[in-house]
Formats: sequence, C-alpha cells, structure tokens
Amino acid sequence: MEIVCRHCGLCQNLLTAKIEKHYIPNGGYHIKALCSNCGRFIRNIPHSSPKIIPFGKYKGMLIADVVKENPAYLRWLCGRNITTSLRKSIQRELEKVEDVDTQTWKELTNTKSDNKEEKWQDLKSKL
Repeated sequence: MEIVCRHCGLCQNLLTAKIEKHYIPNGGYHIKALCSNCGRFIRNIPHSSPKIIPFGKYKGMLIADVVKENPAYLRWLCGRNITTSLRKSIQRELEKVEDVDTQTWKELTNTKSDNKEEKWQDLKSKL
C-alpha cells in the first residue's frame, strides 16, 4: 500500500514507513505510520481488535479471562454503547465458550447418572 506524506510529499510503501504504537488512556492503542523522511504523522494503521476490557469492573483484564469468570457481564456489556471492535471481540470469545458449553452439555447427557457430577467437575476444571 502506497502512502504519501502531506508535509514533505514523499511517496512510500507502508512497509518502509516508520511505525509507532501510541497508547491511549482507556487502555487501548493506535498504530501510527510516520514518514521515514520528515518523521511526521501520515495515518493510523488498522490492527486487530482489542483483547482487553478498557474500562469498568474488569478494566485491564483479558476478555478471555472475563468470559471464564463472568460471561453474563460480557453479554450485558454487548448491549451497551461500546465500540464495534470491542463488541466483536467479546462476541468471538462468548461464541467459543458457548460452543464448549454445548459440547459439555452433550457429554453430560450421554453420561450415566451416577457419574454425571464427577464428569461435570472434570469438565469445569478444563475450562
């Protein structure tokens, strides 16, 4: 991808531009492309969606850890006014857990009744 610096006019490939990670107060970050000639800002570069809850009760925690601890909170949070990228990250993690829960339920229902509690405890410890 070719990018042009508005300040010095240098046309460069995104791979040759200087890349800098800029941390923001809410716990996230931006990846910025800077001109390799004059060092000025050219543009923000899209990156993967957030993996950390940037605010609230679980601020700074990985979404994957919160899903294990309190998936109901994340389902509630998805219904609130949050960024699309955060919502998608949360939904991806919830889908992983729900797939495991469905598999767990199928395994439990196919287990003899005298062994279900032991099987349930074993499955919970793996999550």
